[in-house]
Amino acid sequence: MNFCGPYDKQLAKQKPPSVVTPLLAGWEFWQKPVLSADKANLMALIKTQEWAMTKSVRDEIEKDIWAVVVTDLNQTIQYVNARFEEMTGYGRHEVLGKRPAMLQGELTSPKVRQRIRDALKQQKSVREQLLNYRKDQTTYLCQVRIKPIFNRQKQLINFIAFEQKISLDERNP
Repeated sequence: MNFCGPYDKQLAKQKPPSVVTPLLAGWEFWQKPVLSADKANLMALIKTQEWAMTKSVRDEIEKDIWAVVVTDLNQTIQYVNARFEEMTGYGRHEVLGKRPAMLQGELTSPKVRQRIRDALKQQKSVREQLLNYRKDQTTYLCQVRIKPIFNRQKQLINFIAFEQKISLDERNP
């Protein structure tokens, strides 16, 4: 017989059941919801890096509609979520330790890339649309919002990018 917890084992010893039914109202169901491994990894990174979370970054993370990429100051990828893997075809293990530039190719606008570099150098947020390449080398148009992340001592420690594939109809003229 399967039990949900120690309370159920005590009850079973006192009175053996005549019909086996699962327990549906034990205290074990009042636990906090379990974070997905994906979100747990991000929360661990946030905690260890001591991010000073802004409301806008917290809101974007909570929306759970973005492909998320976190890089260090050298733009080395430290974290990607499942949406990133779906959008690009790259597995997490294939991109950690690499740079987001691996997603760009000959059709990616050099002007857009330069505007992104300039904003990051100035520690400012940037919003752009750029053409990226999936693992299978097919292209997709991507809306990207990159924000600098500071720790509690107000030191720049990471960049976080929120990315979403967009259709040609949604692009800026």
